[in-house]
Amino acid sequence: MNYRNPDLQDRLAAEYVLGGLRGGARRRFIRLMRDDAALRRAVAEWEDRLLPLALALPPEAPPAHVWTAIAARVSPASPSPAPAPRLRGLPWWRALSAGLAAAVAVLAFLMLSPATPPEALRTVAVLSGDKAPGALVVNQLPDRRLAVQPMQDLALLAQGRALELWAISPGQAPRSLGLVAPGQTTVLAPRLPPLPGDAVAVTLEPQGGAPKGVPTGPIVLSGKVI
Repeated sequence: MNYRNPDLQDRLAAEYVLGGLRGGARRRFIRLMRDDAALRRAVAEWEDRLLPLALALPPEAPPAHVWTAIAARVSPASPSPAPAPRLRGLPWWRALSAGLAAAVAVLAFLMLSPATPPEALRTVAVLSGDKAPGALVVNQLPDRRLAVQPMQDLALLAQGRALELWAISPGQAPRSLGLVAPGQTTVLAPRLPPLPGDAVAVTLEPQGGAPKGVPTGPIVLSGKVI
């Protein structure tokens, strides 16, 4: 199998991020990733695509027995003293992996806890089209600016025209939030960000944006404020 093939690398990276690689296949992929910058880059790109979608899902409180099992594993009744870790002679990447695994476990525990304060980065909406599910994610930064992140390259969707983002409050005219770059995250600073109950949409407009601030082109992506 040619692990240098870009299409294969992309598929394997997607499976790895989604958790589909198990056992020996996952261990083999991790070994390959250590020595292949392109593979690491593919994994990072899939993480960037999927994390906003995961953040957009509503939180669910786990059943009580899950917390009981976690507490039993984290704080056993009669803990035995653990030997001091031996890092001498241990490859640096194994020590780093162990530290990262512990950090991820703690972060997952905090994210599931009902007492966890809201994250500084808040997902406002996920926009989709007829042939582009989950194509655009709108996040709100702590300073109320918007970080608009394409989940795929929208250049073909734009067809050489400008992508303009709008918020539509019930009973009111659409208000422009700004122009969106088709292939990278765009940071916008609208006077009034999307509000609860608003719809959010992207239209195709002339280069430079809709004339007089009124949408003229078709809606290609849309979603509701989460």
